[in-house]
Amino acid sequence: MNMLTRDKISVTAILLMAVLFLGTILSGCATPRHIEELRAEIKVVQRQNQQTATTLTSLDTLVVQESDNNRKLRADVSLTVDQLEEQIATLQESYQDMLQKIDAIYRAVHERHVLYGSPGSQQEPSIQTPTEPPEAPGVSSIDCSASYDDAFIMVRQGEYEKAIEAFQTFIQNCEKHELVENAHYWIGESYYSLERFDDAVGEFEFLLKTYKSSVNASRALYKLGRSKQELGKKAEAKAAFKKLIEEHDGTLEAEQARERLKELK
Repeated sequence: MNMLTRDKISVTAILLMAVLFLGTILSGCATPRHIEELRAEIKVVQRQNQQTATTLTSLDTLVVQESDNNRKLRADVSLTVDQLEEQIATLQESYQDMLQKIDAIYRAVHERHVLYGSPGSQQEPSIQTPTEPPEAPGVSSIDCSASYDDAFIMVRQGEYEKAIEAFQTFIQNCEKHELVENAHYWIGESYYSLERFDDAVGEFEFLLKTYKSSVNASRALYKLGRSKQELGKKAEAKAAFKKLIEEHDGTLEAEQARERLKELK
């Protein structure tokens, strides 16, 4: 196996671990359902790590057998390790940066609620200037981005019922907003976390039908298959998992789908 292939295997394992680590942090509230999903993800990573270990064992054998190329191979291995260490450092920096951004959003929303949105608190003064045009009749003055952030934080805190209602309000008031697609996905996720699998199926199917090029397609297909599986609809669950593997091969969700298909045999 050449160095390029070995690098690809190692980097794949690291990136998968990065996704699992970040996903756990973003969830904010671990439930039995989340733990089950995390175990499935860990199983995928463990299998790929085993493949990596097998590859490295083969490499060690090659080093012993090919004494003439021993020095070059050791140099290549050393270079690869250095590259992986750099990639790990970069990933760690990315984690910290993303966490800081999430915390900043959370603090900003919390401060806004304390200052202007809490019951009994002082309301933000309305300032009118001579040049400010009056609001057109029927036009909502809702801050769509803030509305979405509020709903997302509810998901992060595990307040799924409130999150569903908040996202539905966001969709109703901000139907043209670029995050409407994401809102539908998180409504489905919230239903899934509440084990309301019929509702989750409806939301994920709507998302996949309405947004055919959705960036959430692989995740929605996986959770659609899991919801079908929980409802005992094995044939439909298998169809969803097979479609996921066919259309989004190489994603973490596709690897998870392969594991689920083994359970449905």
